[in-house]
Amino acid sequence: MTDPKDSPDQNQPPRSAFAGCLILITMAVVVMILIASAAWALKKQSTSLASFTDLDPLPTPIASAVDHQAGFNSLVSRLEAFKHEVENGRAIELALTPTDLNLAISQYDSLKSFRGMLSADSISESTLSGRIHLPLNSTEKLPSVVCSILKIEQRPNNLNGTYNAKPTLTDGKLILTLKSLTPTQGEIPDPFLQGISRILVSGDLEEDAPLQALLSKLTSAELRDGKFVLGFNPAAEAPSAKEEADEMANKAKQFAALGAVILILTMILLFIVISRWRKSRRTQ
Repeated sequence: MTDPKDSPDQNQPPRSAFAGCLILITMAVVVMILIASAAWALKKQSTSLASFTDLDPLPTPIASAVDHQAGFNSLVSRLEAFKHEVENGRAIELALTPTDLNLAISQYDSLKSFRGMLSADSISESTLSGRIHLPLNSTEKLPSVVCSILKIEQRPNNLNGTYNAKPTLTDGKLILTLKSLTPTQGEIPDPFLQGISRILVSGDLEEDAPLQALLSKLTSAELRDGKFVLGFNPAAEAPSAKEEADEMANKAKQFAALGAVILILTMILLFIVISRWRKSRRTQ
């Protein structure tokens, strides 16, 4: 005789085939939402870029050593003297004018990536001002069908304009922090400016490069009397960005933790909804 406990519950209705596909349907909906979000973000970014960028590039002027022969010779001599004193552990300062900065960009290979991108016009007590050219993300290479569906114009996006910035020296890295940026047309959104506000001038230098070795020993960098002044003092400590880096790392951890919590709560909510839906189906 069959044990009643082993017999299936005759009153329990068969499970719906749709219940087994609910997870797949949910995943498909999530994927569609992600695709729609990506399309919306692309559309929004393209529209925003077109409002303050130009179709044509406008590279910044590149200083010619031939036109500034005396100034360039003076720059080379002062750089060599500065390097010699630093290597021998003696206090010294190097004052650079806007012309000096432009000649350094045009003549030294370690700064060649900034040729046509940055130039200096003037220096005040608080800011370095000049012209800037940045080629931004272009929509020219996007598939035509995508541009047609999203109504996106296929075009280059060149950011041309003027800037005000403050140079700083931290951990042997020379950083140009943009305080303001005025494009030739439109207005740059604050979130975008914050995203590109820190330009690592010494970014292309290898750790063992002569210029990087020199920067690592410097103890100050400031704007004074219309010049950018680099300094070395054997009795002073080099400026460090450790505290700023620790703060940024803590913020990143907080965002990651928040994202994990949101994901877990979403999964729990999804599990509860599915469980209750299946339970209601069984009791019908």
